[in-house]
Amino acid sequence: MDPIRRMTTPSLYLQGKGVVYYLGQKAVAYGNKAFVVGGETALSVAGDSVRKSLESNGIDVSLWDSTVKECTKGKIDELAEKGREVHPHFVVGVGGGKAVDTAKAVAWKLKIPSIIVGTQCATNADTSAESVIYTEDHKFMESIVLPRNPVIVIEDTDILCKAPYKYLVWGMGDALSCKFESEAYAKARDRKKDGPVPTGAALALADACYKSLMEHGLNAVRHVRNGICSADVDEVIEAVKLSSAMAFENTGCALAHALHNGLTRTGTMKSQHGEIVAYCTIVQAAYEGRKKEEVAGLVSWCDSVDLPTRLSMLGDVDKTALKRAVDYACEKDHNAKNMPDKPKPSDVLRAIEELERGK
Repeated sequence: MDPIRRMTTPSLYLQGKGVVYYLGQKAVAYGNKAFVVGGETALSVAGDSVRKSLESNGIDVSLWDSTVKECTKGKIDELAEKGREVHPHFVVGVGGGKAVDTAKAVAWKLKIPSIIVGTQCATNADTSAESVIYTEDHKFMESIVLPRNPVIVIEDTDILCKAPYKYLVWGMGDALSCKFESEAYAKARDRKKDGPVPTGAALALADACYKSLMEHGLNAVRHVRNGICSADVDEVIEAVKLSSAMAFENTGCALAHALHNGLTRTGTMKSQHGEIVAYCTIVQAAYEGRKKEEVAGLVSWCDSVDLPTRLSMLGDVDKTALKRAVDYACEKDHNAKNMPDKPKPSDVLRAIEELERGK
């Protein structure tokens, strides 16, 4: 039998200035009772526009909850129980990764669609069929693969461009890895014959994401810092929110995210997810033996947009902690299986040491 190819995507993705206006018009196809879920800050920014768009299209906001601070099992269960009392037709998640992952999981529990309105660009969670669950103190617990993606994703650039520029930088750091991890995943499946192979569309999205970051990333950061929502910013938002998410979801993470997970387990990290992943992407590229010019280009680009290129920029990682992190990444993290060959801790440590020496 030929290998299976699969591709999962949102039903509708809308991006542009003022597109939250269309939320109600598009959502009414799924019913007329909404459960709006988000964090306090996100709903203070976008809540009025969300409510107005829903209600002006005949949709009743049956529940409104602004208490999400972390995506936890307890919060998901709490909100799902509230939802069962009023029987909403869909859940609208408003905010960043914690809020939208919570909303997607609540919708899954209620067996209804989810609709997402993003408010910042640090995450690509908006479009994915996955929720990442943490403890109350933000320790990773598990990732839940959901049966479907959000049916509608709204990325209003008027809203996203008002968020602090650092969110855009963090989002680019996470998205940077998708080209390298997607290519590793494709090679792994071809060699191991142990699962669905990625579609050409998914790999093309990963490549397009990388090219967009390289071409538009620096200007986008400069523009957002100056309050300008430019064409460069639009390109980067699409790269982070759509291209990187669909590339990741339809291929898989690999060494960069495995090493990220190992480093965060040491308790020494002071950086955000996207910052750590950016550094780990450089490590993966060096580990793979990519051309020195390519690795140097990654370092230069990360420097230009204020993403970390040295371990010392991430936290206080001594040799013992680093070895623990690398051992975990290679031996225990599930993402390591998406490398063509099982990574050896000694080889990963060697790649890190070379980067630290500037080679």
